[in-house]
Amino acid sequence: MPEFTDAEISEVLAALTAHAPDVLAVLERQAREPGSVASADYDDAYDRMLTYLFERGYVHTHIEMAMVFRAVVERVGLGG
Repeated sequence: MPEFTDAEISEVLAALTAHAPDVLAVLERQAREPGSVASADYDDAYDRMLTYLFERGYVHTHIEMAMVFRAVVERVGLGG
């Protein structure tokens, strides 16, 4: 399993904050208040985030995508 450091996740969060803050807002809202985001909106945020990360070389495989997504959601749910 690939591992991502805190620094790497921080870099991802900084990039998303700069270029896709609306995506992070959806993920944060859902992480802090489960059920507060419509399923379609959450799925859209997931797809947009992973597309952004893949296109910029942050992730290359499905397992990397899943692990980075989980780490980002955990981090935003804790307040960054």
